[in-house]
Amino acid sequence: MLRVTSSLIAAAAAGLPDGYPSVPMNGLNGTMAMPLVGLGTWQYKDDVAEQATVDAFKIGYRHVDTALGYRNQVGVGKGLKRVGLDREQYFVTSKIPGGTDAATTRANLDQAMEQLQLDYVDLMLVHFPATWGGQGGAALRKEEWLTMEKWAKEGKAKAIGISHYCKTHVDDILSVATVPIALNQVMYHVGMGNSPDVATDYKDYMKEKGIVYMSFSTLCGPCDGDEPMELITGDLVTEIGKAHNVTGAQVALKWVVQQGIPVVPKSSNPKHLAQDFDLFSFTLSDAEMARLTAATTPATGADVSGDCGVESVAV
Repeated sequence: MLRVTSSLIAAAAAGLPDGYPSVPMNGLNGTMAMPLVGLGTWQYKDDVAEQATVDAFKIGYRHVDTALGYRNQVGVGKGLKRVGLDREQYFVTSKIPGGTDAATTRANLDQAMEQLQLDYVDLMLVHFPATWGGQGGAALRKEEWLTMEKWAKEGKAKAIGISHYCKTHVDDILSVATVPIALNQVMYHVGMGNSPDVATDYKDYMKEKGIVYMSFSTLCGPCDGDEPMELITGDLVTEIGKAHNVTGAQVALKWVVQQGIPVVPKSSNPKHLAQDFDLFSFTLSDAEMARLTAATTPATGADVSGDCGVESVAV
């Protein structure tokens, strides 16, 4: 049985099952519920993404996270059809590439929907504040955002947001936005709790602006350093896990969701999917949370979001 704290809003607002853990998010038409835990699909091919979606939804997941750049949205769409739930009963997040003009943005948005075979997504994100090579700038960011706003207002998305965005990039969008930035999806995991604000993509600033702060790579995979599995089998998370009869990975994920931050861990193993979903049958103590927050490893290395290195002017 999932135990939900009083700070969580009723998931029924998004058509999710009663008691499904969720967080409030600013959508196009008021506040909506976003699941605290979903299925990540990065690096999965279509067939693996399809089966992982089916297996996860059998366990109880009601959120899947994908992207045009993942090249697996056809598989995710097929998996959702196999699940057979009414569209209102689950939450889909997708992403389009950054650094594009209005015409390319619109084409990418339409292609994402075609691949997923959906009439709408719950949340559409711009994947990066520029191209992956760093080309773009403030003017292009604004153009892309306003194009996505127009597309979403046609009923194609209930909320829109960003990923890898730093404070300066958020300010670019806020200067022209007519609908809320619902969410910023960035890397955040145990080992980053006491990092400088820039390294955590300005978590406090996002909260100040009413933007949901969401974690990807919550288990820091892959991580640099001598212990790439530190948040799964490392001493700290394993020790705390034993006190609750859960895995180290569950502890690392719980540290994030206990802060009210959504996560989308990925697995194609049904056993691990079930463990990743079972984050509400136990609660970390204040002392355990403090120990995890104080951790300075694992290092994120080259896998840090890197967004703050992208200039806010045209390249």
